Amino acid sequence: MATVPSIETDVPFHHSFETGNNPGPFQDNWGIDYSTFGEVHLTGISGMKELAGGPSAGHGYGTYTINAKFEGQYAGFHGAALILWPGDNSWPGQELNLAEVTPDGSGRQYGTVHWADASGNNQYELRIFDKVQIGIFHDYTLVWEPNQITFKVDGVVTGIITDHVPLDFDAGGINNTIGFLNNGSDSSLTVRQVDYTPLGAAVPPPPAAAVPAPTAAAPPSPAPVAAHADTPVDWNALAAQAQANFDATGFWFI
Repeated sequence: MATVPSIETDVPFHHSFETGNNPGPFQDNWGIDYSTFGEVHLTGISGMKELAGGPSAGHGYGTYTINAKFEGQYAGFHGAALILWPGDNSWPGQELNLAEVTPDGSGRQYGTVHWADASGNNQYELRIFDKVQIGIFHDYTLVWEPNQITFKVDGVVTGIITDHVPLDFDAGGINNTIGFLNNGSDSSLTVRQVDYTPLGAAVPPPPAAAVPAPTAAAPPSPAPVAAHADTPVDWNALAAQAQANFDATGFWFI
């Protein structure tokens, strides 16, 4: 029997939408607005995700972060979502959602773990993100580990789920593909950056602030060059130079 690796073997992933209307790795897409450099805008019925179709498609255990902005107030389960879609493209299944907006019109957001019960019906558990506002960009993070899903917003833990956590492909389950969608006219979603770091790999720290270079001090005024022994000293010229230096710096020199 093959030994299941303990560390996810996927590779890091990064995309920042700086390729115009080229969807890059998100080949499954519809209704996307590419008009603003460095971001995609989703309104109405629109979405984009990596191609699914097999248990190893997408990514497994690790840290997923999407920089995005939700807008709109809407009722009913029709709006925007940042999703990890089942790699085998089967639903109901192990859909993991980094963020959605509550269907009560309040604009609150939440993360979700979906699974199929024994009868094939969709089941889910969610965590509400307290004090997270719509209408501004946030870094939404989902950390998928064995037996635990952790949600974060802007680096702050907003919820943890330990039940019905799926196995990834390396652990005998299936992977998930990254995607985002909008399902109604009353909501919209803007996405700027997507990152994935496999479990066991170091999450890159934020870039350090640039340190300004020190300002070089002005060089001191040169001392007068001694005249050659055979050349008469021009005392008037030295006096004029000393006076000029005093006027400029407040110091005399001979």
